[in-house]
Amino acid sequence: SKNYNPIVIQTSIHSIRVPKSEMCAVCKKRVYPMEGLIADKKKFHKSCFFCEHCNNKLSLGNFVSLHGHLYCHPHYKQLFKSKGNFEDGFGQGLQRELLAYFHDSENLLIVC
Repeated sequence: SKNYNPIVIQTSIHSIRVPKSEMCAVCKKRVYPMEGLIADKKKFHKSCFFCEHCNNKLSLGNFVSLHGHLYCHPHYKQLFKSKGNFEDGFGQGLQRELLAYFHDSENLLIVC
């Protein structure tokens, strides 16, 4: 299958091939079904599923994913929504590029 890109884990006795699809997105170790969860189309150990800002443990009901980064609801709101600054959050520089394009040329921006 196309998702089967094995990673070889060396043990003291022998090597074990582990598909990438079974690896934790954070620690890169194998995730067994009873110890993991799937969020944002990636597998995680429950202990590796935490906010990137405050390192608090997340659950499937209290996380937000933005550009592959995981946040708790309070820090997501603090970092992206409360600033009111598109460039620091969702735009990731897009607004600056658009403004420069329209400022430095004779192009017209029509907003409907």
